[in-house]
Amino acid sequence: MNVLLQARELRLPPRLDRLSLSLHRGETVGLLGINGAGKSSLLAALAGALPGARGRVRVAGSPLTRASRRRIGWLPQRPPLYPELTVRENLRFFAGLQGQGHPPDDRCASLLEHFDLAPLQGRLAGRLSGGERMRLGLACVLAHEPDILLLDEPTAGLDPLQAERLRTHIQAIADERAVLIASHLLPDIERLCTRALLMHQGRIVAEQALDHPPRICARFDRPPADPELLALPGINGVARHDDGSLWLSLAEDAPPDLAERVAAGGWGLREWRREGPDLLSRFRELSLGEAA
Repeated sequence: MNVLLQARELRLPPRLDRLSLSLHRGETVGLLGINGAGKSSLLAALAGALPGARGRVRVAGSPLTRASRRRIGWLPQRPPLYPELTVRENLRFFAGLQGQGHPPDDRCASLLEHFDLAPLQGRLAGRLSGGERMRLGLACVLAHEPDILLLDEPTAGLDPLQAERLRTHIQAIADERAVLIASHLLPDIERLCTRALLMHQGRIVAEQALDHPPRICARFDRPPADPELLALPGINGVARHDDGSLWLSLAEDAPPDLAERVAAGGWGLREWRREGPDLLSRFRELSLGEAA
């Protein structure tokens, strides 16, 4: 995999503290951290939009310039849409900001179709729901076909169905790009990313690959037999522990509603907990510390 984005010694106290990272083509990296860790500041610095930040950012080996920034698509947590413009007008306007002129009609139509916005193309952006606004924001970011995507809390504030729908869209556009997703929501990281960085107080404090098969710790009032569980789609193995818990090994393509299917089995499901890598466990500890 070739390096598409590289940062060295980024600093802007107290938000960034000599932070370095690399993003490769074809990978989706999660940037995990509690509120105030510096995630949004880092994405803005990588996009060349954080005044006062020091350090080096290189895009495909070249310095970060106005021209090289066109290879970056940056979506802030609140998409900067114009509420008085329609969906289609916003899309065409943001493409023009990147020096692309107006995208061809077929490109516009393709983006509107891909993000399920075609029926809404004549609606004012100010009348969109939160999920619709975020999908439009993604479409605008992609209008100039960037190699690098920087997404800041893309599912924050969305209901579970909207969030899952947006994750599906992000998965579909991630191929052949380098994607960095800043989030404090574990489902975003676990579902979308193959590598995660844990950020705290302006620094990357841990890094871990996430491409291992997931496992679930389940507890039941009436534990089912192994064959009953293995008959469900997405469960590859069952291990029983002395404390009564069952550890389920899941396939990569396990259906997202697997917990609901298990609950419908009539076995009295009491606990359904995804085993997290050490990095995710550390994040939970930081989150609990913040809450305390």
